[in-house]
Amino acid sequence: MLDIDATSNLSCGSQRNMSRTSKAVPVASRFILDCLGYLPSEFRSFAADILLSGLQPFTINGPSAILDECNQMDQRVMLHEVGLSLGVMQWIDDYHAFSSAAATNSFVSSGALCLQAASSELRRGTKFTQNALAKFPSCEGGMIISDGACEHNEEHSEICQTTGSEGVSVDRSGHGCILYAPELNEHKDATLVIESIRRDEFGLDPTLSSLESGMLKKQHARLGRALHCLSQELYSQDSHFLLELVTDAPEIHSNGFHVKFDISEGQIGFVLPTVIPPCNIDSFRKLASSDTDQEDTDSWNTCIVLPFRMKLSKGTGMSNIISMFSDLHPSLLLFLHHLRCIKFKNMLNDSLIIMRKEIVGDGIIKVSHGREKMTWFVISQKLRADVIRPDVQTTEIAIAFTLQESDNGEYSPHFDQQPVFAFLPLRTYGLKFILQGDFVLPSSREEVDGDSPWNQWLLSEFPGLFVTAERSFCALPCFRENPGKAVAAYMSFVPLVGEVHGFFSSLPRMIISKLRMSNCLLLEGDNNEWVPPCKVLRSWNEQARSLLPDSLLRKHLGLGFLDKNIHLSDPLARALGIQEYGPKILLQIISSLCHTEDGLKSMGLAWLSSWLNALYTMPLHYSGQSSLNSNMESDLIYDLKKIPFIPLSDGNYGSLDEDTIWLHSDSLSTELDGEHGLGAFPNLYAKLRIVNPALLSAASVDIPCMDMTLAENVTRMLHRIGVQQLSAHEIVKVHILPAMFDEGITNREKNLMIEYLSFVMVHLQSSCANCRVEREYIISEICNKAFILTNHGYKRPVEVPIHFSKEFGNTIDVNRFINATNMTWHVVDIAYLKHPITESLSCGLMKWRGFFQALGVTDFVQIVQVEKNVSDISHMILKNEMWDRDLISHGSIAKDWESPELVQLLSILSKTGDKESCKNLLDVLDTLWDDYFSDKVTGYCNFKSSGDRKPFKSSLMTSISDFQWIASSMDDELHYPKDLFYDSDEVHSVLGSSAPYALPKVRSRKLACEIGFKTKVTLDEILGILQEWRRSETPFKASIAQMSKFYTFIWNETGTSSQKIAKEFLSGPFIFVPCASGSRHEDVVSGMLLSVEDVYWHDSTGSVDRMKEILPQYDSVGVVDHPLSKMLCNVYPGHHDFFVNGCGVHEIPSFRSYIEILVQLSAVALPSQAANAVFRVFLKWTEGLKSKTLSSEDIVYLKECLLKLEFTVLPTVQDKWVSLHPSFGLVCWCDDEKLRKEFKHSDNLDFLYFGNLSDDEKERLQAKVSVLMQTLGIPSLSEVITQEAIYYGPTDSSFKASLVNWALPYAQRYTYKRHPKKYRQFKQSGFGTLNRLRVVVVEKLFYRNIIKRCESASKKRFEASCLLQDNILYTTQESDSHSVFMELSRLLFDGTPELHLANFLHMITTMAESGSNEEQTEFFILNSQKVPKLPDEESVWSLSSLISLAENEAPSSNASTMIDEQSTSKTKEKSRVHSNWPPVDWKTAPGFSFARANGFRTWAAAPQPSSSWQKRDNNDFEGTSTQVDHMVSMEINANWSTEDDSVPSTAALVFPESETMEYQFDQTSNYMASEHVNLAPVTDSPGSSLSKFGRRDQLITGIPNAHQAMLTGRLGELVAFNYLSGKVGDTTVKWVNQESETGLPYDIVIGEKETSREFIEVKATKSARKDWFIISTREWQFAVEKGDSFSIAHVVLSGNNAARITMFKNPVKLCQLGQLQLAVMIPRQQKEVSVA
Repeated sequence: MLDIDATSNLSCGSQRNMSRTSKAVPVASRFILDCLGYLPSEFRSFAADILLSGLQPFTINGPSAILDECNQMDQRVMLHEVGLSLGVMQWIDDYHAFSSAAATNSFVSSGALCLQAASSELRRGTKFTQNALAKFPSCEGGMIISDGACEHNEEHSEICQTTGSEGVSVDRSGHGCILYAPELNEHKDATLVIESIRRDEFGLDPTLSSLESGMLKKQHARLGRALHCLSQELYSQDSHFLLELVTDAPEIHSNGFHVKFDISEGQIGFVLPTVIPPCNIDSFRKLASSDTDQEDTDSWNTCIVLPFRMKLSKGTGMSNIISMFSDLHPSLLLFLHHLRCIKFKNMLNDSLIIMRKEIVGDGIIKVSHGREKMTWFVISQKLRADVIRPDVQTTEIAIAFTLQESDNGEYSPHFDQQPVFAFLPLRTYGLKFILQGDFVLPSSREEVDGDSPWNQWLLSEFPGLFVTAERSFCALPCFRENPGKAVAAYMSFVPLVGEVHGFFSSLPRMIISKLRMSNCLLLEGDNNEWVPPCKVLRSWNEQARSLLPDSLLRKHLGLGFLDKNIHLSDPLARALGIQEYGPKILLQIISSLCHTEDGLKSMGLAWLSSWLNALYTMPLHYSGQSSLNSNMESDLIYDLKKIPFIPLSDGNYGSLDEDTIWLHSDSLSTELDGEHGLGAFPNLYAKLRIVNPALLSAASVDIPCMDMTLAENVTRMLHRIGVQQLSAHEIVKVHILPAMFDEGITNREKNLMIEYLSFVMVHLQSSCANCRVEREYIISEICNKAFILTNHGYKRPVEVPIHFSKEFGNTIDVNRFINATNMTWHVVDIAYLKHPITESLSCGLMKWRGFFQALGVTDFVQIVQVEKNVSDISHMILKNEMWDRDLISHGSIAKDWESPELVQLLSILSKTGDKESCKNLLDVLDTLWDDYFSDKVTGYCNFKSSGDRKPFKSSLMTSISDFQWIASSMDDELHYPKDLFYDSDEVHSVLGSSAPYALPKVRSRKLACEIGFKTKVTLDEILGILQEWRRSETPFKASIAQMSKFYTFIWNETGTSSQKIAKEFLSGPFIFVPCASGSRHEDVVSGMLLSVEDVYWHDSTGSVDRMKEILPQYDSVGVVDHPLSKMLCNVYPGHHDFFVNGCGVHEIPSFRSYIEILVQLSAVALPSQAANAVFRVFLKWTEGLKSKTLSSEDIVYLKECLLKLEFTVLPTVQDKWVSLHPSFGLVCWCDDEKLRKEFKHSDNLDFLYFGNLSDDEKERLQAKVSVLMQTLGIPSLSEVITQEAIYYGPTDSSFKASLVNWALPYAQRYTYKRHPKKYRQFKQSGFGTLNRLRVVVVEKLFYRNIIKRCESASKKRFEASCLLQDNILYTTQESDSHSVFMELSRLLFDGTPELHLANFLHMITTMAESGSNEEQTEFFILNSQKVPKLPDEESVWSLSSLISLAENEAPSSNASTMIDEQSTSKTKEKSRVHSNWPPVDWKTAPGFSFARANGFRTWAAAPQPSSSWQKRDNNDFEGTSTQVDHMVSMEINANWSTEDDSVPSTAALVFPESETMEYQFDQTSNYMASEHVNLAPVTDSPGSSLSKFGRRDQLITGIPNAHQAMLTGRLGELVAFNYLSGKVGDTTVKWVNQESETGLPYDIVIGEKETSREFIEVKATKSARKDWFIISTREWQFAVEKGDSFSIAHVVLSGNNAARITMFKNPVKLCQLGQLQLAVMIPRQQKEVSVA
């Protein structure tokens, strides 16, 4: 069940979220009004709250809209009731207007509504005490007695109020019914009014039925439970403890009304008035009266009786009540304007307490409490509140300051914590004054609601009121003569941050902020000048006023002295930002004077002395500290050093921050006098700043100050801030050293800096006592921080190494390697030697050199000793020294030597690779090593645990060894020292001059050993040298004798361990072979290092010896630039075991090596000179091929070499060296002397020449070498010769073709059985050659020998009866079947006749001719010849066509010649009489039934694979012609005349079946492969659309010329493009393939807009009879998608640049209409399936 508080919150939410009124608002308003009319009055507020929330999103004037819909008086009154309950202002305002016309009726309603509103507000706690008054103006007098009350009755009335205030909610609820008491005169009996309220508002009517009474009781029970829960929550708080003690039946007696609210009548008794008898008010009046009180009243208007519970009056709780009433504080009366007196009568002990308020004036309020009086200073302010709360016009806030009044009438502050008031006290928040405001409170009344915007606004107004109170405070009579005391008293009330807590914790910050911006403080003087806190100075004394006059203080700091009567706490002064007199103020004054022109000078030195004295004595007086090392003094001195206030002897003022300032003293020593005194350093003396002596003279008068004179104080203060006593040692420490440390040293004068260092050098030579102690310190400071003049400017010795120049006695010429490195080499400037002090000193150069050496200046690179922790030493060093890091104790120290300069030098040289500079550096190290470096190659580690001292390799030596900087004698690279040899006799005897020696040769044996040069040769060193030889890019030179010793050393070191040799030495070339022959073994010659695969021990073919025989005649012209002989037996005759057994060198060359030998041989010899050697090499290869030692990889390698242009190793009869490269033409060997003579004069043909061979060699050539040459791809002459047919008079071929077609299945069976491998190969090729086989019968047949590869033909011709040329079998009518079958076998066996197959076919042919039936023939084949039948899955072979060539054009090709003679015409006519094959009994032949059923059409052979198809343009070639045209010259840009065939003729579209064909056609545009396609006959039904097309069994395609087909396609597209451009315009027609083939499914696009584009596919042909074309699946799919936007342009090209174009628009639709027809080409490899 929703409580009343929830519905009230919904109403408030609806008022904040209203939106625009719509047309439906009146309808909804009427609906809400009707709903409320049907509901009981108890539920109307709840229902109205929900319904108004629903109306809220649609209109901002929802309540007004509902009010406008009222057309009856009861509806209007109903809205008044709900409005007063929910606080709906529109309905409340209407209620006030309505009540003025009908006051009586509205009173009853209003009184009851106020009661109901009060009941709903009970859920919100005591906020009802403010909100109810704000909502219901008619109820504002609820707690106030009627206006008719007399003044002398005021006291009693106030008592009644106070009594009633303990039950505020109940009191105001009860008064809600009697607010209009003056108007009750119209009623004759108040009892009737009460009864009407019970009847009309709560439904207590005796005439109600039992059902209605039951429903009413339930509703009362619900309301009662809600009120009970609220009372439990409310009375559980401590502040309402007194309410809990009150009985459940309070009574109210006022103006004739006598009612009570009795809970015993049910929970609704909280708000249900019940008539009771009148009460005797006089008895209460007498109880509260006393004889001493002269202000007792005669009568009261209102009396509220709150009897206690019976159990409390008899128990111990009564004592608590008495204690609570006795503790009532007089401040209760401060803000209750109508309540001036409170009387408390204790009936138990007959005591009477009276508290009375007295308003004195000037804001003073006094409250007497018995004999005591308390005083408050109260200041208030009225605020406009309508901005925050529109229902409240004004509100008032007040602040009360508690004061204590003395006997003489003066007031002093009272600082007890005071509570915050909301008319009545709440609780304390840490404030020392009282705050009063109309705060919104929670039901507990314990504290202020912190979330309330109203409370936050009131809080923000209190700081301004507090600041305003100061002037009123000062206006009090007791403070008028001394406003400073008033300010002090007022400021004592200012709260500090952290003192106040809770909701008011931010109040101190806001008050202080307001005070800091206001003129709230008084300055000292009679002017009573008010200024803000930031402009006053506190804690001053008379000395301060004397030192700092008001005008000076105001001018420079803008401050004034605070009134001496104003005493503020330090925290408050700091919070207000008040300045305090002290060192900081003095510092600010002097700083301002120094920054003002002539400001400090105008004050005079006497004032400055007084200022220094005050500053010196101030810490003693104000800080309470005698030490100047506190943080405050440190900061003070730091700031003073920056201020130029010290008067100097030159009349200026300076600061210590600028430079050191010196102070003369009477005890100044004479150490600066004499020859080496300040007179020798004029620039130095001019730079010294000395305090003006007049400063101390002005302070010469002794003024007692803490037992010190003024002059002494000034001197001590100057010393404290850093003024130095003048002395030579102090000049060095304080002036010279800091000046030399300055980063801006480059801006100083050169002479001055020279004098600085000269002064230090001379002073260190003196007998200064301080220098004996601090000499090392001064040297260290100069070395680490001072700048020394060098050839590169001023440098610090600690930052860069500095060196002596030759003027300082340095004998090392470092320019030999420094100039090349661009390294900065710093040398001491000789200006130091030129200073006059050098000449005045004995041995001045040596003293300068000693002084600079102490600073770390050296002749060469600087080497320093450093101490390290052992943990910082490199891990590799410890590893090399074999130290275990874990065993080294923590904290062990190692002394090491380092030279960063040498590391940098080595790094630069290593990177630049300057060989000469590296040589010079090594020479310098060689010179200085024994005296300067040798003792620094070792560092020492001192172990803590054992005390041992162990050596290790120093960082200096490590850096020398770890860079590549040593030049080598072998190359121009730089190397690590460890990688080079020391050039000793021992090394040189083994390695000779080819070893990597260090350059230059060092003289110091220590350096050679310590730097890490190799001094001995080991096997590993040999390996390293060998690697160097391999990597070297320079020609390798050595003597045979030296290399023999080299290999002997390796053989001796490894012994017989050939495995180690193979592992280490055989990884690359290592065998030295001289390039030239004939030199002595001791001579150093050029050569090459070769691997074991590149050399051999000896050559059995004699090729190498032959080269040596021929070589001398070529040496003089420099032909030999690489080793011609890789044979080792003549070079190292005594090392056979090492090379062959140890290294694995071949005894003879490898098969591949002979290619290189032949290349070398061909470079030095003519073919005629070396032909026989080549033959012997071929014999060697032949033996390897026979023995299978010549591997397949070797054969591939030899073939690849022979095909390369540069491998000209084949001798020819023309005395040329050639290879098999095509540029040399056709190269073959002669296997037939007759054929050689026939073609010996042919161009581009050459024969191999092997010299004059013996009969045995010729026999071996034919029998053995021929196999090798065939393997290597060197053809014989007979292999390259083919026969070209020459025939006369083609005749009918059907008989011979039938014969061949009949024999093919038997040939297939024979091949399948006897030659399965050949059959598989033939099948894998798709039976291509068989598919293209045609039989041509001619009258006469001849042939001639030709070589196609060189386009050479013999002039002789030979007669033949049968000849197979390419895929055509030429035969004569007279040829016998055996000859035909012999030529047919060549087709199946790669051009080689197969006699057994021919005999097999001839036998079964003879049986067929002799009359044997099919069974007899089959029996013979199966049993006699053992040839089984074919498996079912094999397709039977047959000719692809039996069309007689006599009916078509005569076949012609490049390889055959037809002789056209007049004499053959009769023969042609005669040949048209067809002979029949098979014979009469042919019906028994295999496959005869199929041939007869299909018009003697043979079975389809397996299809030709797509890979063998050639590109062709739209099947441009028809028939079976094999004429292949070469490039045909045609004008593409010629003007074509086109004929528009507007009526589309019928055509068949050939639709490829596989995607492979689609891709091929798509890539080649309109080019198609030629194919014979068998189509099953179609029987046209009557009226069928297929009758328009001619019936055909086969689409005949030819084998096109690819170039010609492409040209035809391009011409067709060009013609179509020009034709369409002429019709629709050039700008709208685009030829997509104009630049290159795009692969799109269309060729031409018409139109620019996407929606109106048309796509044209062009199909071109040169055959006018051709009525079909191929279309790809992609093109057909595109045609389906585009519909009417796709057309096919069929272009027929003819002679004289004429063309006919037929347009097929929407070919898909045309096919559906039967005007076009699709045809599917069936692959021939498809297995035939017979269906029964």
